[in-house]
Amino acid sequence: ALIEDGRVFSEIFPVRFDEVGPDKACTMRTVASMMQECACNHIQAMWGKGQSSPAEMRSNNQAFVCTQMHIEVHEYPRWGDEVEVKTWVEVERSVSARRDFELVLCDGPEGTCRAVGAATSRWVAFDVAKRRMVRIPKKTTEDVTNYHALLNNYIMGEDYVMPKLLDVRNTNLPLSQPKAFTGDRLDLDMNGHVNNVVYTEWILESVPVDMWTDYQLCELDIEFKSECGYGDVIAAV
Repeated sequence: ALIEDGRVFSEIFPVRFDEVGPDKACTMRTVASMMQECACNHIQAMWGKGQSSPAEMRSNNQAFVCTQMHIEVHEYPRWGDEVEVKTWVEVERSVSARRDFELVLCDGPEGTCRAVGAATSRWVAFDVAKRRMVRIPKKTTEDVTNYHALLNNYIMGEDYVMPKLLDVRNTNLPLSQPKAFTGDRLDLDMNGHVNNVVYTEWILESVPVDMWTDYQLCELDIEFKSECGYGDVIAAV
């Protein structure tokens, strides 16, 4: 549903059996999947069923892709819970847009509701044929700003800046043993490259088992620097 005068999209997600671990709590991968689904459904609400971009972008074979994401989880929903995910967008520059998220959990029909997670992300326009970034069309920027965007509403605060991540291969940090993954057919999305959520899964699988025993993951920063396709072999460390 569109709320806040049509500038915020809200969707309820049940936490399903195959989305939780041995502790019956959902994983960061599940959180990322919920947010991705909510964002995609918001796009359909803006530009029509089955459409991932406005007409002026589709006519030029362009789509939006995510380049950065920061996720914070204060409490992981559990099996049987229902989570409300809210998302809103703002085009801040001609080359990128910001999309924010909030996750809200309510205890039963008359229970109290509380925010359990938040995220912010950066999106750019992508030429599907040439496989490179392009400027967001002026008409798209104007339409989003005038009719769809929730302006100046920063889930992480107005002064938040997404961190520039280090290339760990060029540091002296102790690295885990590489864990190899292959881009399979089921990993690909409509743009023909490995879906964003799959990267989250690969990253988390590289974390040593004893870390999961002693710690709980509360924040995740991802920077998508290059696309992966079918058959590509990826080493996660």
